[in-house]
This record gives sequence, structure tokens and C-alpha cells, in this order.
Amino acid sequence: MALRLATSPLAISRSSPRIVAALRASSSTHSRVYFHASRHAAAAAGKSAGDVTEVYKAVAYKKPHTNQLHGSYHWDFERLLSISMVPLFAASAMNGAHPITDSLLGVVVPIHCHVGFDAMITDYLHPGKVGDVGNKALTWTLRGVTLVALYGCYQFNATDIGLTELVKKAWTA
Repeated sequence: MALRLATSPLAISRSSPRIVAALRASSSTHSRVYFHASRHAAAAAGKSAGDVTEVYKAVAYKKPHTNQLHGSYHWDFERLLSISMVPLFAASAMNGAHPITDSLLGVVVPIHCHVGFDAMITDYLHPGKVGDVGNKALTWTLRGVTLVALYGCYQFNATDIGLTELVKKAWTA
């Protein structure tokens, strides 16, 4: 009850008329209300109180070029890749080691990981956050690591026991 009274509009208007005045001044949906920190930031930037929103503007981000292949086809490919892993793992578990299932797993699993990490880079490490050079470096590093993983899976399947036997030995160890 005490918390409800402290946060009611009546309690706010009695305790801090400056807050109420700032809330009333921000009637548009796009304006923001800044209190003490905004005045200090505006003063540090040498701006008046009217230019406070200029201090808090986000870094400009250039929207990437749209491509139809990167849209719905990309989503369909991700889903097809994820769904194809279920029967591959089931076939490997039921039939044991087989060169075809080991080869398919050696391709599908690294590409599945690549697609997931690429989505992470696109969503969370975009050029607006890490810069153009950082984003390109991360993307090309991911591509290189994926190629090395594909080559490693190929070598492991061709010259060693294969992925299915590796998982069986690790599971029973």
C-alpha cells in the first residue's frame, strides 16, 4: 500500500513539482524526459537545455542493402538444415558408423553452426556496434573457421574412425 501511494501521480506531484513539469512538457510521443544527468551532459557539451536530446542521439547506422536471397530463402535454408539433422542423428544412432551419414554430419553440423554464429554476428555485432572493419573481420574469421571445421570433419571421416564412432567412444568413456 505504501509503495502504491509513493508512486501515485498525486504523491509525485506533491513531492517533486520539477518532475511533474518535465512530464507535462514531454507531451509528444517522440520526446524524452531527461532529468539531472541530461543537464550535466548538455552543459559538458556546451549546449543549452533545449538541445539535450542532441547529446543522446544514437550512432548513425547504415541499413544494409536488401537481397531477396537473404530473406525468405535464407530462413527456409536454416529450417531445412535444422530439420535434416534430426534424421541424420537418428540414422547414426540406429545404424552405427556409416560413411554416408558420417559425411553428411561432417557437412551439416559445421554449416548449422556457421549459420547460427552468422546470425549472432548480424544481430549483435553489426557495423553500428563494432564498426565496418570489426564486422568484416568477424565475418571473415567465421568463414575461415567454418572452412577449417569442414576440412577437419572430412579428414577425420576419411582417415580416422569417423564422427559417429567418435561420439560412441566419448559416450561410453
